[in-house]
Amino acid sequence: MIVKCIDNDLCSTLTLNKEYFVLEEGPEYYVILDDLHNETTCKKSRFVIIEDGDLAKKCKATINELNYQLDNEFVDIKNFIIRKNSKGSIKEILIKFKYE
Repeated sequence: MIVKCIDNDLCSTLTLNKEYFVLEEGPEYYVILDDLHNETTCKKSRFVIIEDGDLAKKCKATINELNYQLDNEFVDIKNFIIRKNSKGSIKEILIKFKYE
């Protein structure tokens, strides 16, 4: 994902109106590569999204497919595994589809 800085108050390693590459996204923060090529955690409110890599479109397609599988008793799913982190939160869901 690429974002553009719209607020660099109290942050000397960001340049106003410059585009940055997002390494990781949290609920309220981005981890970006700043002007000094360091990983920096910044509030999302400092940026606007320039390019999201079709992430929203891919998420909607995945959600639609999973809803279809739920409605049809998982007809195309061979197996699925849910991985959790040490706190018990879901980290990853691996789904294997039947190929015929």
